[in-house]
Amino acid sequence: MTNVYAACWTMSETAFTGKTTQGRVDTLQTIAFSADTQLKIRGNSAGGDYSRVLVVPEYVFTAGASILGRDDKHRIYRQLENISAQVPELIIFAGTIAYKKGFIAKNTYNVCPVLKGGHIIKKLYKSNDDGVYEVNGSFRSKSDGGKGVPVVTIDGIGFGLDICMDFNQHRLKNYLNANGLPRPDIHIQISGTNNSGAVNSEARIGGAYIHCDLGGKGMNGASAWRVDAHNGGDGAATTRIVPAQTLVMGGGRLMLFDLTV
Repeated sequence: MTNVYAACWTMSETAFTGKTTQGRVDTLQTIAFSADTQLKIRGNSAGGDYSRVLVVPEYVFTAGASILGRDDKHRIYRQLENISAQVPELIIFAGTIAYKKGFIAKNTYNVCPVLKGGHIIKKLYKSNDDGVYEVNGSFRSKSDGGKGVPVVTIDGIGFGLDICMDFNQHRLKNYLNANGLPRPDIHIQISGTNNSGAVNSEARIGGAYIHCDLGGKGMNGASAWRVDAHNGGDGAATTRIVPAQTLVMGGGRLMLFDLTV
């Protein structure tokens, strides 16, 4: 069993009205520092080894239909690496960057970087369009270099990740089934405006499902659930994990969850 202390930062997009991309990155830095401190306090108080995780919603840098350029994406990457280097033990699922690429006919992409120790260790590209891109060119995804693989192992913990509409399309479930892989310890769903769906969790029995939404849907925008059983094709039986602490900051809430997986 592994102790995992997780923080979800969730807010309404209206809290970011008028805030520049740089302002959003600066706010995330403050959130990351606070999350690392608070999770470290919880872990040290309990004793023993533990991991700590910060989960950030989809579109946190780009405000829905506002699409950035490829250079903007790389600039955010470098800033995220700098933030991660200052909280090196914190695993960060850093929301998504929606950006456009091309010369004449521009394609749009949506990518979630995952960081630890000052490095991006995973880039997962969203697979399915949710309508945001209809006025921004054709939506595309990427699969080269593992960019379409919705699983990653960090600190010996298996994470599965779904981005908004990918969760509705059972992307993680389909990938696990197609490749004969076991369920991960933790299934994370990040979204812009999507409800939580613990019954569709693909975490293993005894594992956890986490949902973190930008639009404030679900339970106060973020929720965590323990997976008690899988009922064949009928979904998962789960028990809600009540937040251990909720802090008001960054235009929203930083919600802390104590997990054992």
